[in-house]
Amino acid sequence: MSLIKFGVMFAMYTQLQAGEPVEIPAPEMPPTTQTGIASWYGNGAWHGEITANGERFDPHDFTCAHRTLPFGTMVLIENSSNGRRTWCRINDRGPYGRLDEETGEWGVEVSSSSEIKWRGILDMSIATAEALGTRSVGLQTVYLRYWPAKRRSLFDLAVWSP
Repeated sequence: MSLIKFGVMFAMYTQLQAGEPVEIPAPEMPPTTQTGIASWYGNGAWHGEITANGERFDPHDFTCAHRTLPFGTMVLIENSSNGRRTWCRINDRGPYGRLDEETGEWGVEVSSSSEIKWRGILDMSIATAEALGTRSVGLQTVYLRYWPAKRRSLFDLAVWSP
């Protein structure tokens, strides 16, 4: 054991023996930047298909589709009903569920228009949905937390760049 390691351990031990609380810094939490409906996709039919960023889709990876966030952005998704959280990486575009104003039914339209009333803000892989406990529910209100690409966070896992 190195002398430095021993010194740190000794300092922690003496602080504990003195009855003083040990201060453990909390990780920096990215701000909530979006709230909306998330769905999951890729029940096996999409496995191996090419995503919008050019990689092959694997439903067991923690990935998701968002209409505007840059590819590679790591987002922390929080399920509003049970508080479960997981990180996933943006690698695709979507969701493309659209509400037809005349009939009141949901359809699918591939478009980036902000004028359309979209069903949700995020499509998740099966692995992501299972981690959040939303696979059996289908649609779930979620909070997206991420740092904008221009801001440097204290943690490198917040924004992934190839």
